[in-house]
Amino acid sequence: MISSWHDRKILPGEEWDYQINDNLNTADIILLLVSSDFIGSNYCWDVEVTTAIERHNTEKARVIPVILRRVDWSHTPFAKLQFLPKNGEPVTSWTNRDEAFTNVAQGIRAAAQQIKAERQQKLALARKETAIAEYRQKVEEFAADGEISFVESEILKDLQEQLGLTDEEARTV
Repeated sequence: MISSWHDRKILPGEEWDYQINDNLNTADIILLLVSSDFIGSNYCWDVEVTTAIERHNTEKARVIPVILRRVDWSHTPFAKLQFLPKNGEPVTSWTNRDEAFTNVAQGIRAAAQQIKAERQQKLALARKETAIAEYRQKVEEFAADGEISFVESEILKDLQEQLGLTDEEARTV
């Protein structure tokens, strides 16, 4: 369900700026690994955070800040987002870091499952809309002469079944 990418996957000779932007612009989930180094990096701040937050605000991606080390992130553009690990406690502050990373993994998995469910729901809705449009087109074609014959009515019943439309949906059309 989850495949990962990071800048260490950029191969020698590839343009790193292009690779980073390409992956940022196609990612469904963007993890911000928050530390003082991250906050202090001009590239991370000016390019990666800006793009990530823009995609998050337009609902094209989900940004998940992961607090690795204690740093003041309260005035960042991602401060309004739910952080991982739970309670925004940095990974380095946990007595057992394995528990912290388990919490992070569970949070990412939950976000990925939610995104997947939302996509499936949108896809089902789009398929239904396409089916209704196809059915409407056939109804309009048959009704062009002012009436629908018995044979045409039977064809429409078969089409309704093939398209998975309910009787209510067919009547509405």
